[in-house]
Order: sequence, then C-alpha cells, then structure tokens
Amino acid sequence: MPARSSNFVARFALSCALGALCVLCVSAAQPTSAYATNKKAQSHLNKASDARKKAAAADKKAADLKNQIKDLDAQAEKYAKEAQALDPKINSASAKAQKLLGELSALQKKEAALRSEIASTTAEYNVQQKQLATRVVDSYKNGDQYVLELLLGSEDMNDFITRTEIIGRLMRSNSEASQELSLTKRKLESDKVQLDNVVSEAQKKSDDAVANAQELKSLQASRKNAAAASEALQNQKTALMKDTKKNASRLRALAEEEEAEAAKISSELAGNGSGEFSGSMTWPVPASHRITSSFGWRICPYHGRELHPGIDIGAPSGSAIVAAGAGRVISAGWRGGYGNTIIIDHGNGVTTLYAHQRSGGIKVSVGQHVNAGQRIGTVGSTGNSTGPHLHWEVRVNGTPKNPTTY
Repeated sequence: MPARSSNFVARFALSCALGALCVLCVSAAQPTSAYATNKKAQSHLNKASDARKKAAAADKKAADLKNQIKDLDAQAEKYAKEAQALDPKINSASAKAQKLLGELSALQKKEAALRSEIASTTAEYNVQQKQLATRVVDSYKNGDQYVLELLLGSEDMNDFITRTEIIGRLMRSNSEASQELSLTKRKLESDKVQLDNVVSEAQKKSDDAVANAQELKSLQASRKNAAAASEALQNQKTALMKDTKKNASRLRALAEEEEAEAAKISSELAGNGSGEFSGSMTWPVPASHRITSSFGWRICPYHGRELHPGIDIGAPSGSAIVAAGAGRVISAGWRGGYGNTIIIDHGNGVTTLYAHQRSGGIKVSVGQHVNAGQRIGTVGSTGNSTGPHLHWEVRVNGTPKNPTTY
C-alpha cells in the first residue's frame, strides 16, 4: 500500500477512536449531572416540607394555647363564682353572729341584774323573817295572860279602849309582817325561776353563737380556698402567656387575633356620625379607678409596638360593669381576642366597647336600651387577657378615641 494511503487510514482510525472516546465521556457525564440536579431539588423539597411541618406545629401550639387559656378561664371563673356564691352566706352568718352576740350580752346583763335583785331580796327576806320570829317569840312568852292583864289594868274606859287599840295594832302589825314576808318569799321564788330561764336561754344563745362561729369560719375558709384557686389559675394563665422565645409565636398569633377583631369592629362601626356626645361619660367600673394600661402607642409583650385602642381598668373579678352612657346594645357576646364583649351605640357615631368580661357575666342582650350607670356586665379575664380587668374603648365612626377625654 502506498505511503499516502497508509497515512489516510491511520488518520481515519485515530478520528474514529477520538469520536468514540468523546461519546463515552458524554455518556458518562450525563448521569452525573442529572443526579446532582435531582439531589438539589430534593433538598429544596425537604426544606419546604420541614417549613410546612414547623408552620403546622406553630399553628397547633397556637391552637393549644388558645384552648388552654379557655380552659383556665373556665376553671378560674368557676372558682370565682363559687367564692362569690359564698358571700351571701358569709354575710348572713356574720349578721347572725352580731345578733347573737347582742342578744347574749343583753341576757348576761339581765342575769346580772336578777342575781343582784335576788341577793337584795334575800337579805330583805332574812331581816323580815328575823323580825317576825322575834315578835312570835315575844307573843309566845307573854301569852294570852299578858293581854288580859294589860286590859284589866286599865284605869278607866278610855284607857281600856286605848289599850285595846294598841293590842289590835300589834296584832295587825304581826299579821302584816307575816304577809310581807310571804310576798317577799314569793318574789324571791319568782326571781329565781326567771333567773333559771334567763341562764338557760343564755346558754342556748351561747351554743348557737359557737355553732354559728364555726359555720362562719368554715364558709370563710371555703371562700378563701376558692379565691386562692381562682387566683392560682389566673397566675398559671399569666405564666402561660408570658413573653418568652418558647411561646412568642403562639402569643403573637393571639395578639393578631385581637388585632383582626379590632379591625373587624372598626369596619362594622364605620360611618359618618357627628361624633358628639352630650355631657360626660359615666366611669364604667365603680369599684375601681385604677388604669393599668392607657390609650395610645405602647410596647405589647406579644408582638412589639402597637396602638392600644382603649384603656384597661384593673379590678377584682366579679366587679360590676356599668354603661358609660345611655344607648342601645348592638353586640353582646364572644369577640375573639376581646373575649366576652358588649358594644353600645350612643348615637351620632359614638360607641363604647367593654371587653374581657367573665363567662356568664354579661347582663344585657342585643337590641336592649340601657341607661348611664346601669349594670351591663361583670369584670373577668376572658380572651387575650392576663388578669381580671375591663378593656374599655370609645369609638367615633369606628375609630378609637381616648376614653379619658369623655
């Protein structure tokens, strides 16, 4: 074969070999690149799945916290009601105790007076008895012969009559002394019977007073225990809602629920009223004027800086809530983070809102007309609340205003 042909064959064979090698390299490289791409995609899928699981877990924690708070609210309200229900019984027992003590004191004074009178009557009786005994002895010693000699010794008729009268007076005096002694004895016996009755009645009153004191002590202990249990549950709720990294997301969810409800209320009350309110509003919690959180911007422990659309009035659970002004009830019931809430329309776009009331504490219904100062509800700690208080708002056409200016 000529040299030129041999070189061509050689070059052709080399080209084929290089082509085959390239094909092999490409074939080997393609699976490696696909694997890397699939692995990266799977990583994103795993992260997305983890994110969804964490979101679901956060939602579950928020729901669990909400349920726990409702349970604690219900339990706390139950104990608060038990404590409140004992108040009339305690007041009744206290009044009875005062009455019994007064009656017992009067009986003791009467007993002391009777004993003093009996002692005086006894002394008088002894004197009368001694005097009568002396007269009886004298009469016995002198006898009838003495009376006869006294009469026979008369000098004349006038003297006889005089001596007869003297003898008559002596006999009457003895008879009167005997009757007086008998009366004194009967009075003494009557006083002793009366004293026995007074002593017996005083003993009964004393026994009643002891029993009543024990009942009062038991009632007071029961009320104290119920109040302590309610307070412990409120403290547990406060601790549960404390802002920590562990439960911040759950608390934030609760705060957002209240914000959403506030926005909803603003939408519901939107209007174009004049905003005029005649006179001054009545303070809604007569039992307390302690403002625990003012109107305006504040740092919320749940999710930072926020506008507080009302004022919080701290008061014992069970305290009465009254209407700030005359108007018509347009909402009465559960309002999300606000808990049990009442809204009153006062006209001209002015409304007032009373939130976080205790379970079963609302005293009015939708459509009812109320007067200023009329009781409408009860202080509690329902909804997004860490302790018993009234959240009070004044809104004009749905926009929150500072209640203290009204």
